[in-house]
Amino acid sequence: MLDVFYKRRLKHDLETWVERGWVGSAGAAHILEEISTGDGRSRLPMVLGGIGVVCIALALAAFIAANWDGIPKYVKLAGIVAMILAAHGLAAWASNAGRKGVADLATAFATLVFVGGMALVGQIFHLPSDWAGGAFLVCLGALAAAWITGSKASLIVAAVAAISWQIGRADVGETSTLGDLIGLVLLVAVFLHPVVHPNRLARWAALSLLLVTFGRWLMDTVDIFGNGDDTNFAIMILAAAGLSACLIQLGQVADLAVKWGGDVPRKSHGRWLMLMSMQDVGFAILSAILAFVIVVQTDLDNANLLKAMMSPPAAAVLLLALALCGLGLLLSFKTGKARSFFGAVLLALVAVILPIAMQNIILVSALVLAALVGLSLIGTLYNNAFWTLCAYAGLTAVVLWLLDETIGSLLGQSVFFLIAGVILLGMAFVVTRVLRRQNRRESGTGQGEAVS
Repeated sequence: MLDVFYKRRLKHDLETWVERGWVGSAGAAHILEEISTGDGRSRLPMVLGGIGVVCIALALAAFIAANWDGIPKYVKLAGIVAMILAAHGLAAWASNAGRKGVADLATAFATLVFVGGMALVGQIFHLPSDWAGGAFLVCLGALAAAWITGSKASLIVAAVAAISWQIGRADVGETSTLGDLIGLVLLVAVFLHPVVHPNRLARWAALSLLLVTFGRWLMDTVDIFGNGDDTNFAIMILAAAGLSACLIQLGQVADLAVKWGGDVPRKSHGRWLMLMSMQDVGFAILSAILAFVIVVQTDLDNANLLKAMMSPPAAAVLLLALALCGLGLLLSFKTGKARSFFGAVLLALVAVILPIAMQNIILVSALVLAALVGLSLIGTLYNNAFWTLCAYAGLTAVVLWLLDETIGSLLGQSVFFLIAGVILLGMAFVVTRVLRRQNRRESGTGQGEAVS
């Protein structure tokens, strides 16, 4: 994301690093050459090959459908099995030859043939239609192909099938312990694959399945489509905020735990990418929730709030989020940057819970604005443009709503912006002084260590 800005900043940083002697001139030249030529052209064959594989699979399905009556049923079955075995055999040969891209495409083709074969078998033997059951079998087959061969494309098919199964496995509200357990197993199997075999689309597919699985648990527990009870509405808000806070904090806690381990091996590349994707999703959801709770407020008394917080989907993620926040603050007591991270997330959780508990618009507005400003500062502090963008979007929505609801005249708006501007300038001045003092302290410590 934002590759242009990243490359522009990298070029500027390289000049500074070369001047300080951190990077050699030859190394900087190679890096500049890499970022100037690494424009995605190397991925074009895989993209075109993936589209071609889908087209060939559709062509075979259309051919069989066009000659449905002329092909004996056992010939159809034998043809499906032969194509699956041949595709997997090609994938094995390509993998041994070091052609990982071809192996992934061949496995993806075998997975698509398996998906089409499931539908054909149902038609051949006139089986009753069962969308959820078919999606479940497709998910199992795609997961087997993904884990045995490491195919990212098959993993995406498995994630889509698992999402379809979660949506259609039963009517909303018909809870099943076995169904929930199976859904959890599928989620773990899909979620761990991008950690072992990193891929951006696979990570987002796994995170989508996570949100759908949690959403299904929430809908089965809460009568969302019932009488529109305010308590149920509060449960949805608290559950979404708790889940997003957990996603944000897990990556930071894992990073701090590894640092505290000392000799413990550093986290793997795939794990780091998955944790970063989780944090991105969490920041987006939490920023939206902060804007949402102030725009659509709910009149709840303390009893209803307690009832909402005791609901399993909300209580589980809220308690986990608070535990992670406490653990993160404990692990980061020597690191101001990480301490600010957990403080901002905790403030955001308080800002979500408070509007549900009370209707003091001044206090609620102040807390929500402070939480969104805190998230935007964390995005800037950690140099993450996506986090900052999400917080800015939420901050813009809240400010526009406040202007529309509480300040009607142009004079009142001018006073509002004047006060906000003075406060922000004051914060900028204080932060500048603190950072300057901290830099002087760090440079003094560095000189002392160099002398000793």
